[in-house]
Amino acid sequence: MPRRIRALDTIVRSPRRTSRKRRARLIALALFVFVGLCVVVGAILTTRNAEYRAARHEYAAVQSTYGAEPAAASSPSQGTALLTDATTAAARATTVPTTPPIIEPTKAPFYSSQVAALRKDNRDTVGWLDILGTDIQYPLVHGSDNEYYMIHTFKKKRNASGAIFLDCWNLPDFTDFNTVIYGHNMNDGSMFAGLREYRRQRFFDDHPTVEITLLDMKLTYRVFAAYTSKGESSADFRGQDCTTAEQRSTFIKAARKRSTGIASNRTVSRNDRLLTLVTCSGGTQPWFWVVHAVLVEVEH
Repeated sequence: MPRRIRALDTIVRSPRRTSRKRRARLIALALFVFVGLCVVVGAILTTRNAEYRAARHEYAAVQSTYGAEPAAASSPSQGTALLTDATTAAARATTVPTTPPIIEPTKAPFYSSQVAALRKDNRDTVGWLDILGTDIQYPLVHGSDNEYYMIHTFKKKRNASGAIFLDCWNLPDFTDFNTVIYGHNMNDGSMFAGLREYRRQRFFDDHPTVEITLLDMKLTYRVFAAYTSKGESSADFRGQDCTTAEQRSTFIKAARKRSTGIASNRTVSRNDRLLTLVTCSGGTQPWFWVVHAVLVEVEH
């Protein structure tokens, strides 16, 4: 081949060979980055799954140890204030007995050995939460802020599952107009993931009772509303500014109005005390799933 033709062939072919080498290097680099990302993501998921397993084991152990509350010293007929049975109580008060009254022995005040034991494990413990008929049975803690127990378990171990905790702005004796409790919406169905079931009327009707056991009393609530709070602000479900009767009435009406998918005939007044359970709704939007309940019974 003439020298000029060979030189021209070299000039023409060289860029092609260079281009192929560049593409090969880019492909190799892309594969390297992809594999590296897979390794990093895999490591993150492995760590996160390990955290979730650790949290499940911790709470399973807590539920096994503390979940069954021993029978209280009092019976439902002694020391129990039924907040919705005033008429019956009044009728009994005016009934003239036909036989000499039986003098009941002095009843010991309510005391939860369950909560007392939990407080030995964590002094931030205020009680035990139980939605009857569900797996939502957890110790309830109260921190100095709303961040710590987002990433720490009941036993104060750093973990993405967090704990079930009382809003730091609420009083731990549940005497506020609206007491708010938070928990994560976990993919494995633990913590407050089960609150999402309240979007179904059947579940709403079958699981209306929430019990909060404190050291010196047991509070029973009935669910009356459930909805998605679509916004970054928590003002619509916290009710911190409801200091007047009118504001409380407005808060209750707004909660019922948002609960459009659920029908409830539960009576709620501005003088009642409320309990609000909150978790993330899931997805990319900063929304919350909210369940409201009203106090109906106090056992001292």
